[in-house]
Amino acid sequence: SGQELLPVDQKAVLVTGGDCGLGHALCKYLDELGFTVFAGVLNENGPGAEELQRTCSPRLSVLQMDITKPVQIKDAYSKVAAMLQDRGLWAVINNAGVLGFPTDGELLLMTDYKQCMAVNFFGTVEVTKTFLPLLRKSKGRLVNVSSMGGESAFSHMVMGCPSQDMAHGILCGRTKMQGMQRHGWVRISQIVYTLLILTQ
Repeated sequence: SGQELLPVDQKAVLVTGGDCGLGHALCKYLDELGFTVFAGVLNENGPGAEELQRTCSPRLSVLQMDITKPVQIKDAYSKVAAMLQDRGLWAVINNAGVLGFPTDGELLLMTDYKQCMAVNFFGTVEVTKTFLPLLRKSKGRLVNVSSMGGESAFSHMVMGCPSQDMAHGILCGRTKMQGMQRHGWVRISQIVYTLLILTQ
């Protein structure tokens, strides 16, 4: 495209949900660009984590990071902070998320609803709050990856839609209102993608 890219030397990025899908591809791409990448994965011994370790450069580190478990998030923070030393994070990319089962809400168990909220909302907020000190240190970027489920109410997606909508509100609207972006502490981005391809 001819556009000049920002220099990536000494820039570090944390990506959650690096096991598969968009997060997995993003970890690989950022590594290819030359970033120091911290790939948070649900299972550090799983095939996705193994592939990242096998195919990426030594700049990429795989972190056991189930975002529904605060202990794992805190442990990941300690490891990242120790590896970065005096540097901060250039970006935290909240990519981990679930949309739930495409079925009637009446058929779902409460445990299904709670698990969806634990990942899409509480887990994302926990990651954000935990890693904010490292973002502030380098005036980094907070990127929240979501889906159209956070913008539209689908009758067969009653779990994912509300939880992603709440994540949009708390992580984007509230953060901007509190002036974190206005004062230059953290830059906020929200990326919405969908798996549906519309054709004429």
